[in-house]
Amino acid sequence: MADDKSKSKQDRKPAAGEEPYDVAAFAKKYGIPPSEAATIIKRYGPSRKKLDAHMASRNA
Repeated sequence: MADDKSKSKQDRKPAAGEEPYDVAAFAKKYGIPPSEAATIIKRYGPSRKKLDAHMASRNA
């Protein structure tokens, strides 16, 4: 089935793994306080890929 050309890129949602983290979800996943999660997200942005990489390197 072809893509619906009537939808612009703005109408399409990112895949679940590409959605940005919110503070509560990030804090829960890594077991850190929400204030620490907010600081990390502010520094690195809400990208799941970047934040997961940061946490992996931090725990290495």
